[in-house]
Amino acid sequence: MDKVLEAFEKQITPYLKELKLELADLEYVQDGGYSYLRVYIESEEKQTDLEDCIALSSKIDSIADSMIKEKFFLEVSTPGLERSLKKENDFIRFNGEKIKMFTKSQFDGKKSFEGVIHKFENDTIYLKMENDTILEIPISKMKKANLVYELTEIKEEVWSRKIRESF
Repeated sequence: MDKVLEAFEKQITPYLKELKLELADLEYVQDGGYSYLRVYIESEEKQTDLEDCIALSSKIDSIADSMIKEKFFLEVSTPGLERSLKKENDFIRFNGEKIKMFTKSQFDGKKSFEGVIHKFENDTIYLKMENDTILEIPISKMKKANLVYELTEIKEEVWSRKIRESF
């Protein structure tokens, strides 16, 4: 399936460029007895919205159908607040952001880390930990990483006000 996804990505790239979108992630998964082709996108110029997802979906639906012979559902959406980080550019783009990372095997005695991206250089993620130490984790050791969304006091106040206003 990896080769199919690579070929699919190449075929949809012109449509992504036409719509000024970037591919954040692409996956084919089994869930609850169903198969899903999930395409996660972001706008290059603005906040990604439902219209972006619909526009891309209508352009790539037939490509997906021609490449995948089994029954599946095509989902086009944004990667979300706690989006996964997979590529070098993801770590560069989200420098200074808090992430949660899991490694393939034990690294520094653990397999799970939470910290702030200090920098990305030479295929290495420099992760600033809570105690201000910097861990240097080669991207080849990474199993999975995603942003960590934290509700700040200001966001909590706005959220509380909206809840009170809705009553």
